[in-house]
Amino acid sequence: MNTKKIWLVSLVLGLAVAGFVYISVFAKNTSSTPVNASASQETKEEKEKEKKAAEELEKAKKSEKEKALQRDFANPIVDVEKGKRAISIKVGLETGVSGYVAPNSMVDVVAYETTKDEKKDKKFLSAVLVLENVKVLSSGKSSDPKESALNYETVTLEVTPEQGVMLSLASRDKNGFYLMLRNSEDTKTGKEWYKQTREIIKEDDK
Repeated sequence: MNTKKIWLVSLVLGLAVAGFVYISVFAKNTSSTPVNASASQETKEEKEKEKKAAEELEKAKKSEKEKALQRDFANPIVDVEKGKRAISIKVGLETGVSGYVAPNSMVDVVAYETTKDEKKDKKFLSAVLVLENVKVLSSGKSSDPKESALNYETVTLEVTPEQGVMLSLASRDKNGFYLMLRNSEDTKTGKEWYKQTREIIKEDDK
């Protein structure tokens, strides 16, 4: 066998071996890739399941917390408008329009104040229209049944924060408030802080 044939046989054998090795490695990589991809997919799905389970648990905890804070009111209150506040003032049967004030009624609020002139030794009683066209959120206490709510001693009003501060200060005066019930179509305002004052000639025996 001459040298040329030897080189030719060697080249053929080398190519065959190289081809065999290449095919073996390629087949191995091809067979291992789906396994790795499958494992990666399973890991991703497990993480998504764990995340979803954690979210469901958090929702359940939040729901339980909200239920714990909820109470059943025999005498419910109207929802407070965004930016407004609810404040309760004490009224009597006479000052509270004889029980005709109901949720969503519109009222004007009159506050009373007593002043004294030390030099003249005289007392004066003033009535001031402090609020106009204010919505009533509830009359009576939250626990009052329907019948008792008609004999309310408090009325809850919807006010701005500034109006709430003013009412809380005015409520400290012993003379209290009067409510004036409005017609549902009457929205006119402009009399706020209208004031009338008279001298107290005789003290009430209250």
